[in-house]
Amino acid sequence: MQVGFMMLEAGTVRNKNVVTLIFKNLWDICIAIIGFFLVGFAFAFGETQGCVIGASNFALSEMWVGGKTEGVSNFTFWFFEVAFAGTATTIVSGSTCERMKLESYFAISLIISTIIYPLTAHWVWGHGFLSTQACPDEVGGYHPIFSRSERSNGVIDLAGSTVVHTVGGFCGLVGAVMLGPSIGRFAPLTGEVLPMPPHSYILVALGSMIIWVCFFTFNCGSLVQIAGRGDLAGKILANTSVSAALSCITCTFLSLYFDHTSDMLLFEKEYEALRVQNSLVNAEAVGHRRAFKVAHSFNSLIGGLVAVTASCSVVSPWKACVIWATAGAVYYLSSKLLLRLRVDDPIDAFPVHGACSVWGCLAVGIFCTDEEVQYAGYPHVNDACTRGEQFGVQLVGALVVTAWTCVTSFGLYFCLHCFNMFRVPSTAEIAGMDMVDHAAEAYKLETDHDEIGGDIFQEQKRLASMDVQDRQDRVFGTGAKPSRGRGGNHAALGAATGVQGENGSRDGKLSLRGGSPAKPVSGGSVHNLNGDTTNGDYLLQLGFAGTSGNSDSSEHREQQPAAYSSRPPGAFLGKENG
Repeated sequence: MQVGFMMLEAGTVRNKNVVTLIFKNLWDICIAIIGFFLVGFAFAFGETQGCVIGASNFALSEMWVGGKTEGVSNFTFWFFEVAFAGTATTIVSGSTCERMKLESYFAISLIISTIIYPLTAHWVWGHGFLSTQACPDEVGGYHPIFSRSERSNGVIDLAGSTVVHTVGGFCGLVGAVMLGPSIGRFAPLTGEVLPMPPHSYILVALGSMIIWVCFFTFNCGSLVQIAGRGDLAGKILANTSVSAALSCITCTFLSLYFDHTSDMLLFEKEYEALRVQNSLVNAEAVGHRRAFKVAHSFNSLIGGLVAVTASCSVVSPWKACVIWATAGAVYYLSSKLLLRLRVDDPIDAFPVHGACSVWGCLAVGIFCTDEEVQYAGYPHVNDACTRGEQFGVQLVGALVVTAWTCVTSFGLYFCLHCFNMFRVPSTAEIAGMDMVDHAAEAYKLETDHDEIGGDIFQEQKRLASMDVQDRQDRVFGTGAKPSRGRGGNHAALGAATGVQGENGSRDGKLSLRGGSPAKPVSGGSVHNLNGDTTNGDYLLQLGFAGTSGNSDSSEHREQQPAAYSSRPPGAFLGKENG
């Protein structure tokens, strides 16, 4: 499972943060193993104290060779449970990636694996107050909510929809809200969402498929003792298979129908130009087209798997189809809601793990039957599903776990913020955490592609190494010279880009303040880094035409990111400024 999350997250982030994501996924599982070994397992499955927390078997000190837990070795049981602790921990990495300090994330991993997750596991899977085996008495009787008798079942969560994914999803959500969005995720002037697609769909696909396979082992393994329960295990496998498929199909078609892709944003250079200028393309002007969103498809696939973990043993397959088709819609709507609220969750970890887990928990109470619950091996024979009590129990369980996770994670994040250990500096975020924290790169590329506009500044560096005439030939064409006088570089660039105006304004649509209406002329093209031609409007969008040092160009340059406002006025067009 950890390998799947590592590949999924590494493929989704930008290539300048891949090494950091890999390192974080390595360390969070290491921290989770040590923390769960020392105290987490004791808090989760030790002898209960007040039906709230376990308090025995610290560092596995009370385990012995030959000891059994539900028919399997104690050590095997610990090994299986530590995988759940690691999963709850690594979910947070997806919501907070690209902007959280490493030491902050390590602290969060330790607290989740030793306190937040173990207590939740004790409440639902141990002898806590939400468990089906809650608060055992001296004669071996259990007292689950609500009736505190055998007429109630407690929270039904076979493989961690609430215990694991609600904890990780909401802890990540709180972190994403408190961190704020990544630089460049939303347009500074309009607040509109700027596309930030995965840098490697291959890694996204690989990670998602690995996670799908791992869910089969998680769900069936949660039976603990499979011998003699082959039919139930087969039912779980069937439900797990269908859940992912239906959720993926549902979300894909919702995205295809409701989402539109601007044709202009399909061109990377124009996209970078708009990012540098802190503006957005006018979607109505360039038109829209429908497209299959690969990231949505894979994320919704995992969302369906998250939703099935609670109910896969207690619902029939036809009811499961309704649950998991709805899970695809839950993921899609919650993902859109986060963007509407300006919450930056780069991996969509909360829509996948938080929103879908809550739906999966509630779906148990809606679709379970008393016969299915008894067939799944839960200890009490009653009619809680028929009476509707089970839905109330599931609702209380989801609310308690959500509140516990949000409160504790908020307190931890706030402490880290007070000690200035929370978010990386903006300079490090722009440069990429790979180089800042690791002095390493995941890929060796000829041209960087990030939100600043790699191609453009690579071209600047190349032009800076040329002499004046070579630069003029490169930008304006062989033998051309930039015009002098009023307008300076504006008029010269206007000639190169196919527009004409006193100050180089183009076609009256993008006027660089002043000058007569533009008139089209021929021969407007500029050679790019690869030797092909690019329409000069691309350069005008970047604002490099407005670098002549007059008041108009100064106003234009103020719209560029502050990190590049100190570049010399003639850095792109050469030393000959008007």
